[in-house]
Amino acid sequence: MEHDTAPSHQLFDELRALAAAGPVVVAHRGASCSHPENTVPAFAAAAALGVVMQEFDVQQTRDGVLVCCHDVSLDRTTDASEKIGPGALVAQIDYAELGRLDAGSWFRPAFAAARIPTLDEVLTAIGEHGIALIEHKGGEPASYVEALRRLGRAERSIVQSFDWTFVAACHELEPRNALAVLGPIPRHDSLDDAAIAEARRCGAGMVHWRLDALRVEQVRAAHAAGLAVCTYTTDDDAGYLGGAAMGVDAMCTNVPERMLMLRAMKPTGQ
Repeated sequence: MEHDTAPSHQLFDELRALAAAGPVVVAHRGASCSHPENTVPAFAAAAALGVVMQEFDVQQTRDGVLVCCHDVSLDRTTDASEKIGPGALVAQIDYAELGRLDAGSWFRPAFAAARIPTLDEVLTAIGEHGIALIEHKGGEPASYVEALRRLGRAERSIVQSFDWTFVAACHELEPRNALAVLGPIPRHDSLDDAAIAEARRCGAGMVHWRLDALRVEQVRAAHAAGLAVCTYTTDDDAGYLGGAAMGVDAMCTNVPERMLMLRAMKPTGQ
C-alpha cells in the first residue's frame, strides 16, 4: 500500500512516545463525569489530575467568536430555553448573549457559575503544557487556523473533524498544524486502506476512531502508514484494557481519573 508522505508533527511523536507506557488518557470534554462538560471547571479538574490531552468541541458564534459547546442547540447544557427561547442555536447568537448563559446548573446546582467558555479560556484552563484536541463542530477553517496562530497555541493543539474536507482545508491554509480525522463516516465505515490513504491526503497525522469499530490489524496498518491512532469514548476497564491490547496511542474517556489509574497499573502487553 502506497501513501503520500505522512504529515509530521512533534505532537504525534510525543503521543507515540507516551503510548509506550499505555494509551494516553484523553479527557473527553474535560472531566465530564464529575463536572459539566465543556466548561472551565471540567478542564481545570482534568488538568489537576495530570491528564496530558483534553478533547473538546468548538463552534462559532454569530459574531465570529470560537466557543466550546458540543450541541448546535443550547437547550441541553444551558438555560437558554428560559432566557432566549427553546431551540436557540450557537451560530445564531452573539457571544455577549451566549456568555451570560448558565452552563453548569443542568449538571449540578453547585456549578451555576459555569459559562460557555471561549477557545482562549479553554486553552488557558488546560495549561500551556497540555495538548488540546479540538473537535470542529462549526465555523470556517480560517477561523481555527487564525485563532491558534493568534493565541500562540498551534504547537500544542490538534484540530479534528468528522468533516474531512474541513481538515483538508485547514491543512491547505497551514500545513504545519497538527490535524486528525474522525471516523467512521459514511464513505469510510471502516479504517481500511482507502480511509488511511484519504486521511493522509487530508493532511491528518492521526485518525480518531470509534473503539468498537476498530480492529487490531487496522491499528497496525494506520501505524505503518505513519498515523497515530486515538479512540472514543471508553469509560470501562475492559474497554481501556482492550484498547491497550490493540496498541492504540490514545483513548478518550469521561472518567479520566479511573483511566489514569489503569494506565499506571501498566496492563499486560504494555
